[in-house]
Amino acid sequence: MNKFAKWFNIVTFIGVLINILGMALPFIFLPQWYLDFFGLPGGGGSIVWMRQAGLLLLFISILYISGGRDPIRYSLNAKFAVFVRMVIGSYWLWLVLVEGQTRSFLIFGILDCTYAIFNGIFLWLTLKNSPSTYESNLVNQ
Repeated sequence: MNKFAKWFNIVTFIGVLINILGMALPFIFLPQWYLDFFGLPGGGGSIVWMRQAGLLLLFISILYISGGRDPIRYSLNAKFAVFVRMVIGSYWLWLVLVEGQTRSFLIFGILDCTYAIFNGIFLWLTLKNSPSTYESNLVNQ
């Protein structure tokens, strides 16, 4: 594993932990506290949707693990992890900058987009500095 793959691995697992511990589990088990703590709009039916979003985030985060562990073998999972993080971050920014929603969403957008950029750089360097699958199969024969 090249040094960039190791960094991609570390950064991906930090992101998975942040997703699960910082958002998914609080969304599932403490949705009203989370809404109040970050000053987010909600209440009533949004508690149900917060829990649903927490479950989805939990399962998506689990899907990131294989790509983070071996980004060369599971390059599609690794690319998916970076792409999805950027899309989600862009969504949060869109809510504030275009839709006029509460500025409380900005922190989520900035963190997700920044994280996706760094992780994308590590993934690009990992894939750029690794032998192709075809080359490694020739070496192993």
